[in-house]
Amino acid sequence: MENKEKQLSCFWDKRAEVFDDQVQKIYKNAYKKTIKRSRQFLRKEDRILEIGCGTGIVTLPLASCVKEVTAIDASAQMLAAAWEKAETEEKNNIEFQQVSFKKFQAEKESFDAVTAFNVLHYMKDREKALDRIYDMLKPGGIFLSATDCLGRNLSRMSVEKFVKSSLGLMPYVGFETPVGLMRKIQRHGFLVLEIVNLHRNPPNIFIAAQKIERKR
Repeated sequence: MENKEKQLSCFWDKRAEVFDDQVQKIYKNAYKKTIKRSRQFLRKEDRILEIGCGTGIVTLPLASCVKEVTAIDASAQMLAAAWEKAETEEKNNIEFQQVSFKKFQAEKESFDAVTAFNVLHYMKDREKALDRIYDMLKPGGIFLSATDCLGRNLSRMSVEKFVKSSLGLMPYVGFETPVGLMRKIQRHGFLVLEIVNLHRNPPNIFIAAQKIERKR
């Protein structure tokens, strides 16, 4: 397990230097839409957790909307890039932590909102991750995610990721469909408030969901 986590952080460390340029070529508009749609679900007094903050593409804009952000990522180089941006923009309400979500510790009902932008499909045990997210949210808290649903359409990117993941050249990649992902989130105690596709191919599905009391 330790070796796998080290491989994961090394993979993203190597991508950190070119990440913004590569991502913006494909997902520039999707990221803009992610930020715009997320803002309507956040409040100035909110304390939020961002899982897999990367270089801070979404972190910094959303930090202006809330009281405090805890931004975690397994990659030291990704975090270094995000921290440098935060320093330049004088965003002082962000706490960066180098830690994977598996190892991140927080008390139950610690956050008003939890975000996971473009990371769920890299989580092999999404069921357990969703349970942990549910527990970390306050009653009525908001879960925001944007996820490449590679199981919906066959695309060059999905084929490349499947091959690379199978050969161990990149981390695990899941192949969800939008409906399958939505239902999975619902099963874990969330009411889906909004679901919309932000990108044509591969579909990048934004879901806003609210924590509700689970049926006993």
